[in-house]
Amino acid sequence: MKLTILLPLIPLALAVPAPLERRANPTVIAPSPQATVAGTSIANVESFKGIPYAQPPIDQLRLKPPQPLTSSLGKVDGTGIPKACPQFFFSIDERNIPTNVLGTILNLPLLQTVTNAGEDCLTVNVQRPAGTKADAKLPVLFWIFGGGFELGSTAMYDGASLVAESVAQGKPIVFVAVNYRVGGFGFMPGKEVLEDGSANLGLLDQRLGLQWVADNIAAFGGDPEKVTIWGESAGAISVLDQMMLYDGDNSYKGKPLFRAGIMNSGSIVPADPVDCPKGQAIYDRVSSYSYWRKRRTIANHHRLSKQLDALAPPILWHASVQFHTRNSSMPQILFLVS
Repeated sequence: MKLTILLPLIPLALAVPAPLERRANPTVIAPSPQATVAGTSIANVESFKGIPYAQPPIDQLRLKPPQPLTSSLGKVDGTGIPKACPQFFFSIDERNIPTNVLGTILNLPLLQTVTNAGEDCLTVNVQRPAGTKADAKLPVLFWIFGGGFELGSTAMYDGASLVAESVAQGKPIVFVAVNYRVGGFGFMPGKEVLEDGSANLGLLDQRLGLQWVADNIAAFGGDPEKVTIWGESAGAISVLDQMMLYDGDNSYKGKPLFRAGIMNSGSIVPADPVDCPKGQAIYDRVSSYSYWRKRRTIANHHRLSKQLDALAPPILWHASVQFHTRNSSMPQILFLVS
């Protein structure tokens, strides 16, 4: 009797889930800078991930505006998981137990490495319908992630479902996601930072990512004249910022970088100047750390260039968390001051 009941279940037990449809890996040659990008093709969506759009913001370029790439990248492996910029997961304020312990642990460089985070992180992901040709001129959706300007990365958001849905609706798109610096690496405050022209670096990262799209997205089948920027939370605030930067001038090589914006759960927020007292207190705290007590106190932006460029990442991680815990929510949102 029991055997009779179990027999119909045998096919189900032996069944193997159908594998996702895979095609030959696609390759795209991006023109500026020249790069041969290899991607993946799964379920009728082609993905090219972790494409560099700026020089690595390390060493002398740490805490500096992003610099465009000036030489060929050669072959780019766009099949892996892109590295996130350094993340700031929890407060380390001693008043916040037990999150202060978690914050201290997760902010360690070793743990940042384990979670696939690091400073060489300025990359974009491009996803498109499978088989898209370079002359397709599809509209482009440019995604800016949220996370309070303290955490987040493109690895957290896969645009494949959006691309597939756009095809199902007969309105195919190309999806682009941009990595940008967060926390102390992207939004360090202080009058010295302002004088050095290095404020709001995360927003400048986004802008350079948009310029990469203008130069290269046509090779992926996108239309650089049909770009919509879209963000959620801090990403939505970033969309507003991108519309306001440079007195609203979003032109590049004589053409607008985007034609529309979508803001989910964020728009204009209160923000102090980059050199406000709260921000300056954080800058002073960073510069007065024991690492620097053996050296002179930072007095001007020239010393900033030499000393903070070589600032140890753990100090920046700690400084960003301190800035978060000592001030209002999302304190790093500081508009550019000309």
